[in-house]
Amino acid sequence: MKLNSFKYFILIIIIASCQDLTDIDDEDYYNEAVINYKNEQYDQAIAKLDIILDGNNDSAIAIKALYLRGFSYYLQDKNKLAYQDYLEGIEIAESFGQVNVISKLNNEIGLIFLEAELYEQSLSHFLLALDQSGETTLQNKGHYNYNIGRSLRRLNRLDEGIEYFLTAIDINEQLRNYDALSNIYIEIGLLQQKVGNHSLALEHFQEIIKISQLSKNPNLFKWKAYNNIGNIYQLAGDFLQAESYFNKSLEYENDDSQLSVTYNNLGKICNKKGEYKKAWQYFKKSLAYNSKNVEINELGITNNALRKTFEKLNQTDSLLDYTMLINDMALSAVETRTWLEDEDEKIALLTKYQDYVREKAEKDQYAKTSWLMAFIMTFIFVSGVLSMRLWKIYNYKSTEKGHALIKNSNEMVYLLDMFKNEKEEMKKVMDQKLRA
Repeated sequence: MKLNSFKYFILIIIIASCQDLTDIDDEDYYNEAVINYKNEQYDQAIAKLDIILDGNNDSAIAIKALYLRGFSYYLQDKNKLAYQDYLEGIEIAESFGQVNVISKLNNEIGLIFLEAELYEQSLSHFLLALDQSGETTLQNKGHYNYNIGRSLRRLNRLDEGIEYFLTAIDINEQLRNYDALSNIYIEIGLLQQKVGNHSLALEHFQEIIKISQLSKNPNLFKWKAYNNIGNIYQLAGDFLQAESYFNKSLEYENDDSQLSVTYNNLGKICNKKGEYKKAWQYFKKSLAYNSKNVEINELGITNNALRKTFEKLNQTDSLLDYTMLINDMALSAVETRTWLEDEDEKIALLTKYQDYVREKAEKDQYAKTSWLMAFIMTFIFVSGVLSMRLWKIYNYKSTEKGHALIKNSNEMVYLLDMFKNEKEEMKKVMDQKLRA
């Protein structure tokens, strides 16, 4: 018997050691995946995270793996896969009570919806992220406020949006985070531009130029500022100033995508000035750079602008050729987003989102119902106590005073009214709680 016990003891130690070894292996894989991720080797990172998540979907390290794999997918524009990993990460994090992780994952889901132009859903998740932020860093809270403002601006809820932007400014000024501040000023500038406050929009874009030197990427923010200032002057009809600022932005371009945007802007200015051949030269440059880094919105702008240019130049054949070229260039980018265009996939995505919201609502309703049942039981108990008191009073007076209570009708009415009033007060309280 002692020998068998010893064998079991050894077996338990071996099993525990194997589990520890598995945990160590998972940590090693995760650390290697982090290195791959930092080196932008996303496929290698995902491959290592797949190993961790193979049959290990209910542990603390699984949450970290799902988060990192989801973000790696997101950076590769595989938003559908990222969304699925984030949702699964939330479910596991809830079982571990990791509120801050849930907050971060909701923020990531919000970014996916924001990119997909599903602004109500993005706003919902950003608000959840802020509500669940708890003990998270001040930097995260600043980021959540900024993202809420972005969603509200796109929903034209501008008064609400500005409040969240201002909160984000307060936080990032404390942190001296000039990259974040520059992004916020861009959003506020666009918001002011949308409501026609061009002078205020200019102030915010010019503020970016001042603080950009303190940021990690000054050229990027100067390029954005000068392009947005050019757009303000274009809206005001001052085409010379607009062209000057667009040309100024070319001094700070970082990549082909930015060149495509700026040349598009210059082409539109030349169109409005009636310089159609010059406009055509700019649009050709825009297309050349866009072929390397396709931006769907800019392709649409180019397409519309080219139509106007060719109509003025009466070159319909060229218009057809370049429209076809634009469509071919856009095709690959469109295909990467078909999961949102395909109705079945879109319905599946929104169904998952609705299920998530419904389950949360059911949990909240259960908590509310539990409280309501406790209130009803308390009401019944108090009503019973009041009934017993009335009965004792009645019984006592009937026995000791020869039914004096019945003979004294005023006292009887008083007692009944008192009982009735107490019941009505309790009913009012319960009705108020039910409406709440």
